[in-house]
Amino acid sequence: MQSRRNRIAAVILMTGLLLGLPACSESEPEEKYVSPTFNTEVVKPSENGGKQESTESKEEIVDTDLSKGEPINASEMEEPPTTDTTIAGSYENGSYYNPFVGFAIQGDSEWKLYDAAGVAEATGLTEDEVNDLWYGVVSPYSVKTMTCAIAYKRDTGSNLVVSYINPKMYYMQNMTAREYLELSARAYPDVEVQNVEYLGQVYAAIALPDEGEGRRTQFAIRVQDLIVVLTYTMQGDDTLEDAADHVTKLIV
Repeated sequence: MQSRRNRIAAVILMTGLLLGLPACSESEPEEKYVSPTFNTEVVKPSENGGKQESTESKEEIVDTDLSKGEPINASEMEEPPTTDTTIAGSYENGSYYNPFVGFAIQGDSEWKLYDAAGVAEATGLTEDEVNDLWYGVVSPYSVKTMTCAIAYKRDTGSNLVVSYINPKMYYMQNMTAREYLELSARAYPDVEVQNVEYLGQVYAAIALPDEGEGRRTQFAIRVQDLIVVLTYTMQGDDTLEDAADHVTKLIV
């Protein structure tokens, strides 16, 4: 259990450190950035619509052939997820729903989602701090990084971490999702970032070699000035295809 949480913590730490690199193209803003009003920071069904910012690149788009399962239509669920949820998404009925980006992570007997206490232990925050982020008391626009969800496979420790990166807090407000992942690739001369079709949208994607923490694949997309990163870390014989079966498009 402890080693699994340590591996997840390492992924979260690396996600934040990537943007800790100095930015050469942009200067520090003259005025302090002011976050939006917390109590209005909710996702309405009309705001989703599947229209998100792409990776802003005209390069070839590769079909990942992942997450081809039937989309979840919230209106048809027996117990539909809350639609007026915060940007961080919501945990309901053992699954995680994110109308902000438009996807859902479904928990089952093998794959589980950490609650606030579990995420707090993996991230080094307190449970109250995690809940403040999840429930909109603290805005993702006022922090550098935010962990919205952690799913893990009970027997092997493979995991999926959903993170938000706020480029403006790093003085890199114009950074695209592709540029963010290119930071990950700097240490690996043979690794390239691709634009891929994933969950009905265009994501930037990168596969990193196993350096003892598992085989990592990251998908990133920029949505409303935030870079949203899904990091899959596979252990043992687990495959990305199997893990992605638990993530599908959410229609609100």
